[in-house]
Amino acid sequence: MSGPRTTREALIAELLGDLDGLLARVEALPALVDGAEGKLSGTVAALDDAGDKFRLAVTAFTEQAKADLAEYLDLKTAQAAQTAAKTVEEQRAALQEAARMAFRSEASDKAASLGIALGEAAKEFRRSMWSRLMEHAITALIASGFTAGLVYAIVRGIP
Repeated sequence: MSGPRTTREALIAELLGDLDGLLARVEALPALVDGAEGKLSGTVAALDDAGDKFRLAVTAFTEQAKADLAEYLDLKTAQAAQTAAKTVEEQRAALQEAARMAFRSEASDKAASLGIALGEAAKEFRRSMWSRLMEHAITALIASGFTAGLVYAIVRGIP
């Protein structure tokens, strides 16, 4: 087939070429979405893994704290047996308070820092998802506007 004979045919051919390009890009979108879904699945798996590690770390810390506290209580109990001036109740209250303070300071600091790190990772993930969505929406609006303008110009140009 030879080239277009009129300007109108040339514009229609150009429009069809542009539409073909747009259709090719739209047909490629499922593959891009599948790729993004795979990346999101990987991120979710990483966050799940981090949550499991956090839980295991807290459990291990708690067990270690229990062992340390038991050892500390045993030491204090031995000292209490040697100390006749203090009553048994005074010693128990002092030991419990010391154990409470030690556990609170260690556990709360570590749990807070891990919680903050996980929260920041989740916020970053959500933030990047919305920015990509907005970019795609703006691109679609611009492309639609150009297409509508071109179609209007072609239709307007038909006598």
